[in-house]
Amino acid sequence: MGSYCSLTLGGYEIDQSKSYINPFWSCFFNEQDKRSRSVPYDLYYTQPLSDTDEVPTYEYAASVETMKLRLEIMGYTLEKVKREFVEGIERALHSRQQSSQEFAGSLQNNDVQHLSTLMNGGFEHWLISIRYIFDQNITIYSEDIDKYDGIYRFILEYNDIDEDLYLGYPNIGMGYFIRAALEAVDLESELILDVTSLVSSGYYEEDELICAGTAQSHIDSTLAFQKVIILTEGSTDSEILSKSLKLLFPKVESYFSFLDFDSYKAEGGSAMLEKTIKSFAAAGINNKIIGLFDYDAAGVAAIARLKKRNLPANFRIMNLPSIQLAEKYPTLGPQGNTNENVNGRACSIEMYLGTDILTDISGQLAPVEWKGIEHQINIYQGELSRKAELQKKFYLKVQSSIDAGALQPGHDWSGLTLVFENIFAVAATINQEKKRPNVS
Repeated sequence: MGSYCSLTLGGYEIDQSKSYINPFWSCFFNEQDKRSRSVPYDLYYTQPLSDTDEVPTYEYAASVETMKLRLEIMGYTLEKVKREFVEGIERALHSRQQSSQEFAGSLQNNDVQHLSTLMNGGFEHWLISIRYIFDQNITIYSEDIDKYDGIYRFILEYNDIDEDLYLGYPNIGMGYFIRAALEAVDLESELILDVTSLVSSGYYEEDELICAGTAQSHIDSTLAFQKVIILTEGSTDSEILSKSLKLLFPKVESYFSFLDFDSYKAEGGSAMLEKTIKSFAAAGINNKIIGLFDYDAAGVAAIARLKKRNLPANFRIMNLPSIQLAEKYPTLGPQGNTNENVNGRACSIEMYLGTDILTDISGQLAPVEWKGIEHQINIYQGELSRKAELQKKFYLKVQSSIDAGALQPGHDWSGLTLVFENIFAVAATINQEKKRPNVS
């Protein structure tokens, strides 16, 4: 007969597979999500396996909040999900209308009616309907299915990968459906991949890296699930961002990769990053690429030059974000000591390490020193003083959090959090592949 695993959202089973997990599912999880719980044996077996009435589960679980962030990074944004819903429902309605004209019958007419309801009500109407289905745990096999309004039965009847709809959402890929369905449950709910029966039946070992091993081939061939490679201006930038990502956003750390400057003996600076991006683009690199420049005069000028080029669709370029701290920041120059807005003029990664790092024992911020003018944009280029000292302080801050197993009180991570929020937003704009049904 075989054994089954299930994918549930907020306790509602949205899909299942026999004998092995769906490779697509495995891309949603990482091995940090793996867990085991003790549950009553009759959830899986007809009789106890030991002297106790409980058995261990084998599952992967991630909160709705975590899954939303992961899917957004992959490009499954809520805005896209809503747009694809409208376009997909219109395609399905058009197809049913043509069928009802060619083959008169109540099925086609009912489908047209329900699809018209979904189209007129829009994404929010579908969301209300699917939330009710989840809350009431209604399935097509429910004994009392006939008592529910026809729209619920219509949604439940189309739940196969070969249909043009999947639980009422256009079937253009499970990523879109899951991102949409996440809006129907609480943030505290979980997406759970339950592989207990598969492990018990011997399809997988208890300690096997099931998702990691299954996902790799799918990740390699599918743009949406590939790691985002972040190219920076130097090894220090990459190291700071890599260490910070593990502390601030550990649930999505595996979705990003940073160029190892030390291994490749790569030079640093905005000019070299600009050259690297051009080289990667010319070489036809297929990975998701984000070129991250400092928000200084040199970085702004480099971005301006790159925007004149037709970079591939899987490439993005960005500056570090504007930060409030830099709007009135102490500077040293020919005119003496002044407070100026140094956004776009002197914001390297050190500007985002936190006021606890930038402030010395006397309470003074490490000043920006003006170096020269960037002639292409006619803006002065500045640089934070005492960079090596600031970096050393930051690494000590990182280590204290690692030793304690959590971020420490009094540490300012707002700047780097801002950086990653902007990186996530840019990553979400990189197009992903999607299946579109054939509509005549």
